[in-house]
Amino acid sequence: MYLEEINALPKKFVSNLDSDFENLKVYLVQDYDLRLLNRVVKFGANIFGELGMDEWGLVPQIRHGNVFLLKEDSKKQIVGLAILMRDWEDLEKAYLFDYAIAEDNRGQNIGVQFLKVIIANLMEQGFLKMSLTVDVENAPAIRLYEEKIGFEIKQHNKDEYGKGHDRYIMELDFNKFLESRKKLTK
Repeated sequence: MYLEEINALPKKFVSNLDSDFENLKVYLVQDYDLRLLNRVVKFGANIFGELGMDEWGLVPQIRHGNVFLLKEDSKKQIVGLAILMRDWEDLEKAYLFDYAIAEDNRGQNIGVQFLKVIIANLMEQGFLKMSLTVDVENAPAIRLYEEKIGFEIKQHNKDEYGKGHDRYIMELDFNKFLESRKKLTK
């Protein structure tokens, strides 16, 4: 996806990533046009296949949730996507619905930095925790969430998305996240 092709992309700059990736910027999408929708859907489809978000699902996420894009400043190309919504049972919790980093950018710590920026923004919005589901066989994602960020596996749901599609339910308490980061800087 090339953002320069989209006239006046309605977005709010959130943050750069850390100094190792200062050319990467995080934006919160606040409005859309059909070209943007199609490109974000295509980006998600490249990652998730037919299970990716379609235009009909993406519009309410932009309007009523949080859709974050990570892009290279100089190339204008999408590097990451995160879609979040508020948990109706716990209004202090955000649910990470989709999270993806472009295949060419994986394994470089970009996903960790992108998620940290998102967490900081969610805390500014008043959220106290975040939850997600992850395929029990997706070892790289589990390692990112659990070891590098601090999510805890809360339960193992067998056949969550149909027979043979088991998922871990993971949760991150933002206060614990902040405490662990303080310990690392001491």
